[in-house]
Amino acid sequence: MAEGGPNQESVPKDGTQSDSHLLECPICLEQLHQPRCLPCHHSLCQECLSTYITSEVSGKRDTATSFTCPVCRTLTHPIDKTEDKDKWAEQFPVDKVVMGLIQMKSGSTDSHYCTYCEKTKKDKKVLAQFWCKTNQCLFCESCKLNHHDIIHPTCDGMDIRASGGNLLLRSETLTKKCDKHNKKMGYFCVDHKTFGCSKCIIDAHRKCNDVATTEDYCSTLDRNSTLKDTITYLQKATDSLESEVKNFKQYLQSIADDKESALQSIDDMEERFIQRMKEMKKEITDDLIAKYKVESDNLKATSQKCERLKIAMQNTMESTATARQQNDHMGTILLYQRGQTELDAWKDLVKEMRMTSSTVSLKHEAEFDGTSLNFGKIVVQKQQRQFTDVPGLTKPLSECELKEVRKVNIKMKSDRSDCIARGVVITPDGSIVVGDYNNQKLKLINTDGDVVDELKVDGRPYDLCLVDNTTVAAAIGNGVHVVTVTSSKLTLSNVINIGKTCHGITYRNGEFIVSSGTEVYRVTKDGKTHMLHRGTNTIWTLSHDHRTGTLFIPYHINTAGSPAVGSLSTDNLHKDVMKVGIVSYAYGVDVDGEGNVYVCGYESNNVIQMSGDGKNVRELLTAADDITKPLAIFVYGDKLVVTNQSGSDRNSIRLFQFI
Repeated sequence: MAEGGPNQESVPKDGTQSDSHLLECPICLEQLHQPRCLPCHHSLCQECLSTYITSEVSGKRDTATSFTCPVCRTLTHPIDKTEDKDKWAEQFPVDKVVMGLIQMKSGSTDSHYCTYCEKTKKDKKVLAQFWCKTNQCLFCESCKLNHHDIIHPTCDGMDIRASGGNLLLRSETLTKKCDKHNKKMGYFCVDHKTFGCSKCIIDAHRKCNDVATTEDYCSTLDRNSTLKDTITYLQKATDSLESEVKNFKQYLQSIADDKESALQSIDDMEERFIQRMKEMKKEITDDLIAKYKVESDNLKATSQKCERLKIAMQNTMESTATARQQNDHMGTILLYQRGQTELDAWKDLVKEMRMTSSTVSLKHEAEFDGTSLNFGKIVVQKQQRQFTDVPGLTKPLSECELKEVRKVNIKMKSDRSDCIARGVVITPDGSIVVGDYNNQKLKLINTDGDVVDELKVDGRPYDLCLVDNTTVAAAIGNGVHVVTVTSSKLTLSNVINIGKTCHGITYRNGEFIVSSGTEVYRVTKDGKTHMLHRGTNTIWTLSHDHRTGTLFIPYHINTAGSPAVGSLSTDNLHKDVMKVGIVSYAYGVDVDGEGNVYVCGYESNNVIQMSGDGKNVRELLTAADDITKPLAIFVYGDKLVVTNQSGSDRNSIRLFQFI
């Protein structure tokens, strides 16, 4: 037993219970059937994996060459990308360890027979009871006493009777030989993250910087506390995921209760107008069910991601403890790598949830005034949720730096003028929508940086905002244009005319907030307006903190000491957050999921990041980064996109990533 390993008494004698979690498919949650092992070391039923791959790549280009692991979401490439997608699952290796455990569980494991009896007595049917690890041979009790123990009294033998052969199965990783040289694979190349025998190391890895025996590498993991730290973080991340799963269950129950309450409200109104309102009742009931389904499916999908990753992390910790106890160095290293992959997946999942996950409530707002006949409307209210970071795993955006991902040309052959992008958003799937003021278009850019669609609009687009995962709104002319976004298509779904020139726009709690000149209005979906604030300078853009609802208003002015950015609380309390100084002629504004505010300095040629109270300010981008007259900005997760109005840069947008 390795030092610091688990207590022997805590491990079942047959070794099967500690491995029982290996037999469950993370998709169907049943015993694995024809288990296939992905490069990230997660195993799934072949049929489940094939169905998942087909679903994952459906709707994408026919040239799709990869998919993500359903557990840790690692990008995975098939061995032969040219084969049909439904054949990819068969290309991955069968998990022999899992197959062996399944055979033992079902009682179909082949019996093991005495090697000595077979060789000397030509008797192939004497059941073996002991395994000699030194000689790699099986012995019955008689041959062990009369031959093996006399000649090799110091050999390390194992009684396989109680284990049902599980010890032999475990010994496969302890004594696994190289397929090429038939030598024990006792070395691990850290540079290439691969195992090999002594000849493999000499032939293919002699120039590598870091090659060690599997035992030495495990010792290094112990000595540097790397493995211990990984297990510690896995446990913290697992605890966090467990908490999130509980929260999601509560949220599901909450919106289910909201749904029932709204249905009851609808039914109460139906009783008063049952004869004349049947059709309207059906419409609003369908709307409620559809919205409930959308929000419920979103919560379930995110909860499922958390659940899968949580179970995978728990399995990794349990398997690591078992491998350490049995001095399975190769298994320990594989599990260490799997744990690192799962921690990276947890970081990515937290970033995703921080931007897309909200507390949701469904409300039925009755609008009956005694004369009009209607059932009111269903309102979906969302508020950004806070996530507790696992210490040591994530870094706040206020401490991150920016690196440029790409510059994207947005000018099309059909454009009559140079572009001016006054509005921009990033959708949850990574697509970018740009409002081209000069050419009166909205343009869709895919994740590869290509403009894949353009939508001609009736007016000049100013600011843009994200309504939900597949909907964008633009301030155009005298109203709000609502656009449905897919991976390759922009479709105008609604126009809300408000009778005022619209500049800035954001979407808060089921309503639009727009600016018109120096004034800010709340706009309902039927076009009714209510003034919230009047400033002294033109307000070109708007944004708000999804956690608190606080509105942030940039002022297009360069007079020293004048307000550059103001905030407006949900109860309409206004205050100045920043004065003209480091930022002059503030234009674009956005707020990330952590509450950091981003402002474009049109005249100061910079982009700044500041805390919501304006106390902590730093320049993210300056003229030295080729930022000239920045107009629009949008932050989603760890991505930031910004547009310029100066020179040739007006025909391009620039995408950055926080690191």
